[in-house]
Amino acid sequence: MGYSGLVIIARTGDTRLDELACVDDLANDLALETTAPAIALSVFDSDCAFATAADPAGEAVEFYLNEEVVRALVDDDDRFEPLNSQAAAGLLRWAEKAGLVAGPDRLASALEERPGPFGDGIVELTGALGIAAPPG
Repeated sequence: MGYSGLVIIARTGDTRLDELACVDDLANDLALETTAPAIALSVFDSDCAFATAADPAGEAVEFYLNEEVVRALVDDDDRFEPLNSQAAAGLLRWAEKAGLVAGPDRLASALEERPGPFGDGIVELTGALGIAAPPG
């Protein structure tokens, strides 16, 4: 069984994430409280994730990491809402507002990745958005 849980990508300055009031409200409120763009990913068994990228102005983009896997997990096509066909443009705007230089082709590829047990897909997503990988 892989990782299931929450992954947060945010700038919080010297404040620890668990010290923020918005930590339970995720990306939208996190972006408002930190005045910096943020992403929250809800990962399921390392196979897929539902994610929201939000900026302090209130714009939010919802997307999946590996929409194909999410579609397979939803047993009723009427309940499945495809997001990624519209998400790439919103994520490029998100990156621009964050002062990042995103790679459109790399981003399209990253959205098809699974998060992975070691977060490889999430690392690929952050790289595609222009967020430098942490050292080491």
